[in-house]
Amino acid sequence: MGSGARTYRLQIGYDDGRVATVVGHTDPHCAGHIPGAGMVVDGPNGLGVYGLLMTAFGRQHADGFEDAARDQPLACPTDPRQPDSVDRDGASASMDTGYVLGERAPMVMPLPAVRGIVCTWPFGAEGKAPKVRELGPEDAERVRIGLHAITGGMVDCGGSPEPTHTAVVEDRTGTRRAVTVVESECETVIRSDEGYGLGLAWLER
Repeated sequence: MGSGARTYRLQIGYDDGRVATVVGHTDPHCAGHIPGAGMVVDGPNGLGVYGLLMTAFGRQHADGFEDAARDQPLACPTDPRQPDSVDRDGASASMDTGYVLGERAPMVMPLPAVRGIVCTWPFGAEGKAPKVRELGPEDAERVRIGLHAITGGMVDCGGSPEPTHTAVVEDRTGTRRAVTVVESECETVIRSDEGYGLGLAWLER
């Protein structure tokens, strides 16, 4: 299956010294494979190997942080093209563990998301109040994983009467991050870290 997402390489060491390598695309619908062995490796439905790995990594590090109070409701950005306007740093924002395209770089949101919302604006109504839908922990975590799986780049395409969505997710320490998908512009993605990409397979509209 073709994918425009980033790729991953996972190595697993065994007690007897053997090392298994799994490679694949970060798109949740793409299975991984073991080079040279002709074996396909898949993860849970809707997560894939990459999503399973990201969630496991986040849970491992989450144990080192205390829960923050969740007394403040999640809010949509006034301008969906500026998703970082609703960002908030909790204790987890201090983590500097992560890689982007093989280079060390802090992760956009290192711990698993525990809640979220999706804000939807009809085409041409981005200046008006959006429709808001709550996300459960599983869907919020899918969005959080997707923040780290978007390939770079933008394209110039003709406009279409499709809506714009912004997903806002939060982890247990109160760190919030947002991502916008402008469906009318070839599903252009605008991330909290000012990154751009095309398509967010992890967000079920």
